[in-house]
Amino acid sequence: MLLCFGLLACQNRQETTYEDELTLRTSNDLPATSPTRAMAAEFNDQKGWYQQMTLLHSRHGWEATQGEPVLLHLAKDRFMLSPDHGFDTEIFVNARLIDTTQLKAIRPEQVRELFVMHRSENQVTTDGAVKPYQILIETQPTPVPPHPVRDRFFTFLRAAALSAHPLGNSHAFSMNQLLEATFFHNKNALVERTRQEHLRLYDEFRNQTEIYINNLPATPSDVESIHVREVARVYTQERPFYNWMRTDTVIPRFVLSIKTEPKRARRDSSYYVFSPFYTGDF
Repeated sequence: MLLCFGLLACQNRQETTYEDELTLRTSNDLPATSPTRAMAAEFNDQKGWYQQMTLLHSRHGWEATQGEPVLLHLAKDRFMLSPDHGFDTEIFVNARLIDTTQLKAIRPEQVRELFVMHRSENQVTTDGAVKPYQILIETQPTPVPPHPVRDRFFTFLRAAALSAHPLGNSHAFSMNQLLEATFFHNKNALVERTRQEHLRLYDEFRNQTEIYINNLPATPSDVESIHVREVARVYTQERPFYNWMRTDTVIPRFVLSIKTEPKRARRDSSYYVFSPFYTGDF
């Protein structure tokens, strides 16, 4: 039955315009009440496409969903496309294809609804012209009144301009993994190594990181007292955007927790190590 409906929809699509399709309903019962929604309905009807991110107004009120990767960013209230997705994304405003540079002309209060459609990576397609990410934006000439759901959605996009993981992220490192991370300057570790083989918080994280050493609150200076050989485990976390993108209470964006084994640093060296990641006594 669904297959027959899909074939019929394809046939009708060749003979009708978006305005004629306003009565269509998508598979998730979303009324196609605008050209943008009609486009979203078309993608929903195709196998392998799903809504990765949405901002819409339904009979229940304003609704929003968030997902990563975040293709749209907001910087100084101007939209921009993520530099990592300039090659695999098409943008439509009011069902018209636009260039990425035209995004800057759109303000958040003009956006009525927004859909980010994504084709599953394992979905085989013969249509090479359709890029795997489709951004569909519906605007209106008058400003949309503020609403907590809309405000949170746009705050999420502002956070995406600062972070690759605005929904939060975490990492764990053993001593050997930390040696490798600091050798390759992997900033997910939040710390680097000094010439004296001690740890040091990256300058960009010093004022926005909550630090614990052996479960006790600590300071960046305390971190610098730790020799890399003392490390047992390092845990790092980037909190979700709604914790640190706020004006009422300042909550550090990052958490650094270090577990140490002091006996390891005090023992006599049993051998001298040469490796790409570390050279010194062990």
